[in-house]
Amino acid sequence: MCNYQTLYHGNTGYVIRCQQCKGLQLAFGTTVISFNLEEFECFTKMVTRLADDHKYESENEKAICLPLPADHVMMLLTPGEITSLARMTAEVQALLTTYEILESAS
Repeated sequence: MCNYQTLYHGNTGYVIRCQQCKGLQLAFGTTVISFNLEEFECFTKMVTRLADDHKYESENEKAICLPLPADHVMMLLTPGEITSLARMTAEVQALLTTYEILESAS
């Protein structure tokens, strides 16, 4: 049985981590994704790159395809949603880095 630690919880979703296996679960909108740490780091970088791209025609158009770790599965997001997801994942990544530093110091 996993013992979960909440890393992020807000209006757009949540990120939790199993304290035993260190697996992560991200919920955003109607999508829930499970990651290992390396997958989450890669996902965070990809989301950040997409959020920094300002070439989108309409702020409300679902035009951004975000590949997920599962084969043939993608999230379809608006520019506003990708920006929100980027903020969320960056905050969690910073927290994970902090925990890693604290755990290695003890």
